[in-house]
Amino acid sequence: MRFLLFALLSLSFSTSFATTRGQFVGLQMLVNIWSTSYDGSVDGSPQVLFEAMDRPEQDSMVGRGKVLDTPQKVLNFICAKKGENNYQCSITIHRSNFASIGPGKAQFVARGADAKAIFEQFHTQNDRFSYRDEMSMFSIEATPDIFVMKFNAQGL
Repeated sequence: MRFLLFALLSLSFSTSFATTRGQFVGLQMLVNIWSTSYDGSVDGSPQVLFEAMDRPEQDSMVGRGKVLDTPQKVLNFICAKKGENNYQCSITIHRSNFASIGPGKAQFVARGADAKAIFEQFHTQNDRFSYRDEMSMFSIEATPDIFVMKFNAQGL
C-alpha cells in the first residue's frame, strides 16, 4: 500500500516545480529533488546523488534509475535519469522508529547494521558519505555506524 501511494505521488509531480520540495503526506514525508526548476535553471544536486549511489540501474516508477534497498522497508529512495542533464530523486520517509516527521521537515536515522546496510549502497571516501542539495533543504551524513538523512523546507 505504501509503495502504491509512493508511486502515485511520484508520478503526479512535474519537473516544473522547485528543485527540492517536500510534502507531508499522512504518516510520511515525500521529498523530490529535480534537476530543472520552474524558471529553466539547472540544479546538479540530483545528478550528484544519482552518481553517488552504488546501485545498478533498473527500471523504476520514475524511469530508468537506481533504487536503494532499505532494511524493513521504512524508506523508498529512487534516483532516475529522465534525459540529458535531467535527473529526479524521489525519497519517501515512512513514519517508523527510524524517522521523525512533521510539517515541512523530516529526519531519518539508522544505526548499527541498518545504517551499514544503507551506507554500503553509496560510493564513499574514508568510510564517510556526505551530501547536501544546492538549496540546502536535504542532506545525508553517513558512516558505517550511523546514517542520518534530513529534510527541512526552511533550510538546514
